[in-house]
Amino acid sequence: MADDLTTTLTSGAIRFTGLGSGTDFESMVDKLIEVEKTHTKRLESWRAQWDAKSESFDSLSASLLSLKTTLDSMNTPDEFLVKQVASSNPLALTATAGSAAEESSHQIDVVSLATNDMHMGAVIFSSPDDTISGGASGTFAFTVGSRQISVDVTSTTTLSQFASLINSDPDNRNSVRASVINDGSGYRLQIRSMDLGAGNDFIVDDALTSPSLLANFGKNQFIETQNASNAQLRVDGFPVIPPIQTADILKTTVAGAASTDVVSASGGTFKFAYAGSIHSITVSTTDTWADLATNISAAAGITASAADTAEGLELTLTGAPGSNNQISIINAPGTSIENLQGRHFSQVQGATDGYIERSSNAVSDVIPGVTMNLTSTGSSTLTTSLDPESVTSNVQTFVESVNAVLQQIKEQTQVKTVGANVSGSLLTGNYGLQMIQQKIKNILAEKGVGFDYDMDPLISLGSIGITTDTSEGSPTFGLLKLDQSAFSSALTSNPDAVARLFSADYYPSTKEVVNGQAVESSNFKFDSYVKGITGAGDFSVSYTVDAGGNITAASINGYAASIDGNKIVAAGDGNSARGLAVEILNLTAGSYSGQVQIKSGKAEELSQEIKKLTDPLTGTLEILKDNYQDIMDSIDDKIAYEERRLALLERTLRLRFANLEAVLGNYDNISSQLSSQIKSLPGSSS
Repeated sequence: MADDLTTTLTSGAIRFTGLGSGTDFESMVDKLIEVEKTHTKRLESWRAQWDAKSESFDSLSASLLSLKTTLDSMNTPDEFLVKQVASSNPLALTATAGSAAEESSHQIDVVSLATNDMHMGAVIFSSPDDTISGGASGTFAFTVGSRQISVDVTSTTTLSQFASLINSDPDNRNSVRASVINDGSGYRLQIRSMDLGAGNDFIVDDALTSPSLLANFGKNQFIETQNASNAQLRVDGFPVIPPIQTADILKTTVAGAASTDVVSASGGTFKFAYAGSIHSITVSTTDTWADLATNISAAAGITASAADTAEGLELTLTGAPGSNNQISIINAPGTSIENLQGRHFSQVQGATDGYIERSSNAVSDVIPGVTMNLTSTGSSTLTTSLDPESVTSNVQTFVESVNAVLQQIKEQTQVKTVGANVSGSLLTGNYGLQMIQQKIKNILAEKGVGFDYDMDPLISLGSIGITTDTSEGSPTFGLLKLDQSAFSSALTSNPDAVARLFSADYYPSTKEVVNGQAVESSNFKFDSYVKGITGAGDFSVSYTVDAGGNITAASINGYAASIDGNKIVAAGDGNSARGLAVEILNLTAGSYSGQVQIKSGKAEELSQEIKKLTDPLTGTLEILKDNYQDIMDSIDDKIAYEERRLALLERTLRLRFANLEAVLGNYDNISSQLSSQIKSLPGSSS
């Protein structure tokens, strides 16, 4: 019988040839298993739907993050409210403007540019590989600004190595840069200070430089090719001509000391640079502050005074008028006495040639909101104005980017009706998606965070012409639309209010009601907030003052506030105003109340909501995806169970049909034997 039945054991499987009975049991088993796979196919189809939904969330998440990137590019006034500056002479200066720049015109005269100090060595070497110190080791010492630097060389140090040693010295910190220059006659050492502005002078310290190096690199062996100087300006006719020079005045106060007190019981050195020279004043163990002032005045050509005040000893240094007469205190190791270190001195008045002077050619603190980039001497008229095309472009980008997300949600959830047939989309009716859509729409429709109906001229996107298309059947139904005319009118009449609505970056304001009228508070004002702690919003403020003018109780946003003199600070866990500081102006006995608003623009508000929605751990989209993954994992378990069940069923069927094949083969053999015997009987017709 084994010849009629072929069995192949491959992972427990049995295959039929049909030779035993002529019956195609292989096809029968395949068809029976195929029928049993119906449930598995339903499960696989169901899983594919959940997988497609999860992928749709991935796509939506990517779109939301793309929108966030766009929003973050316009969530501050400087990014959103674009101002432009035209220079009548761009060869002399160009300029850029921030949102705070006023629309105005200014006459600028660039008298001189800020420069760095540049020195060329007077000694010529025949090769950059020449040794520099005559076969002796030594130290090259110099100052630049307030820093003292010493570079050690060996007996074999070459000119090029010397430049490298200066540049790499840890105390240098890129204060100066040394180069070897071939001027055609030979090789010279060039040293230039890296910082622009008067006072950043490179000066060789002959007293600390080794004799073996003085011959080639002493102070007198350098030619100053450019002096460190300030940029000098006249703005709108100021200063008048001729300008009046001013002198550098530095002052330090030593608390508890008097002019007759000893400066330092251990003595020391007071070192400073002035008018291109280094001055080192030795302070003995018996020198008083008055003695020090006398010694400074005698040695340096500046006026020093030591005066007794209620706060303590006051040491004042006054140079000669003119921008080249800067006083630069050389810090340790130059100055060895702690009370005379440069950080203890404050500049009462700067040394100038009478012009508006800055140590950089990028000047941002002369015209509010405007940064001037000086390129050459000359005169120019700067005209600052709003750039309405750029601002409008920002708004159009905002609308288009938001609509891209709204359109995607719309396509994922829409219901299609074709004749009598109604069909849904992949995520039609999905609660999570509806929630996301509603949160976005609420932000677009509601007033801005921290904005006030009484105090702010523009409080919502609708007030500047951005609304939602409510026309059913319209291709843009449910999307934002921009009324160009309304927006242009709002931008023309109040550009700052438009900018705040879109991009207020914690813009503060106050409010109180006086005789039924909402006005800016005269009782208190915004002082400060803690970035990352204080939230945006509208916060109630109340406080009580006693007869002595002391604040006895205060609250902000319903939480008790801490009191620090005439300031109150929001406190309390769970208080979104925490860290907000308010300065109290009215300390007359009584109780007072009002509001402080911290405004956040729509771009930032929407960006923060997207950040929450797409958070990889707690975001709505991630939670939905996790839920879907749980469902798919459960389906995978069911599919795995079905696969195990079908494998067992197939094995069982094959065993049964194998047995049947054997039985049928046996009966077929008996039948053949009987037929043969019958044929052999007498009278058989065969």
